[in-house]
Amino acid sequence: MEKFKLKTNPFRLTPATNPDELVWAGFKDVKEKFEKRIERSIRIPNSTLVLNWGEYGSGKTHAARFFNKKNVLQALADKAGKPIPYSTIISLPKGREPIYSIYISIIDKLNIEELRTTFSDITGDVDIYINSIGSNLHIQSVLKAVFNSDINHLDIKKYLYGNMNATDLKSLNSYGILRSLKDDTDYSSILAGLFSCLTYNKLKYSCVIIWIDEFEDIAVLNNSNIDKTNNFIREILDNVPNNLLLFLNLTQSALISVEDLGQYVYESVRSRIKERISFDFPNADIFKEYLRELISAFREGTDDNPYFPFEENVIDSLIQEQGSVSLRQFNESLSLLLEFSDMDNKCPINKDVFEDYKQDIIWHKD
Repeated sequence: MEKFKLKTNPFRLTPATNPDELVWAGFKDVKEKFEKRIERSIRIPNSTLVLNWGEYGSGKTHAARFFNKKNVLQALADKAGKPIPYSTIISLPKGREPIYSIYISIIDKLNIEELRTTFSDITGDVDIYINSIGSNLHIQSVLKAVFNSDINHLDIKKYLYGNMNATDLKSLNSYGILRSLKDDTDYSSILAGLFSCLTYNKLKYSCVIIWIDEFEDIAVLNNSNIDKTNNFIREILDNVPNNLLLFLNLTQSALISVEDLGQYVYESVRSRIKERISFDFPNADIFKEYLRELISAFREGTDDNPYFPFEENVIDSLIQEQGSVSLRQFNESLSLLLEFSDMDNKCPINKDVFEDYKQDIIWHKD
């Protein structure tokens, strides 16, 4: 990409997984909405449900990954004068046991050794606080064990996964853990208690942020699992009344539209939605601003043309040809145009080059 003055091809077809490769370009209004919502949760001790809505390829997963970056969250926390949020991203499970799968997804990312180190100076206070979480003594004992450095961290992780046999379980009896976790109520209670402990007095983490991506997959679940998923969201918000920010990424599709929402997301959940953030198709001005900022982020050296290696009339022609489409489709066309031009050693990419490849790069036009 040297001749194009680019570090690499900036037009990803899927969101980057490496945090260092995640950049935010354009779409200032959307970015500001997320920043304000996250900063509010960092500052204020209330729990919030936010629905992110848009077409496939409109940027919802990218937003989740960008705002899950530690340096982005740290900057928002510093601005608020509070500790960093505890943040994680999961995808809505499509299997037979959605609540267990959500639970496992969160436990998978729980670093118990790191957690114990972080909370080492307030473990006693957290233990006392756990006594006030519900009335289930077994759940309280499990939560205390998570923070108890006297218990091997691998043993408690094994227990949380449900992989302990009866003999192994006896080693935890003296800590008040007398049985295995067995049902959705247990899993929900553990997660709710864990989230509350993590944000105890906002001393170590200011809030817990959970992104549930691909929430539109609720449409392929059977009625029983749709019930369970809705009940889980309602219960987790009820049982973690403070310091939880839950984002649902929902894609409009053939299976689910705005009109169908009530069929899959029950009133008990919809009534808890505090904000809807819409990912709309970009108009020409918004797309060109996005493009300038994206190219700038990947620029090697300098160029007077902010769109280089593309000439601006190429961008205008692409927008006109594509019409109203998602950001992913724009990126796909530009990525192909860049790759073809690279292979054929054509630079800059002018209108003639665009016309040569037009049939190969625009094939999603509605």
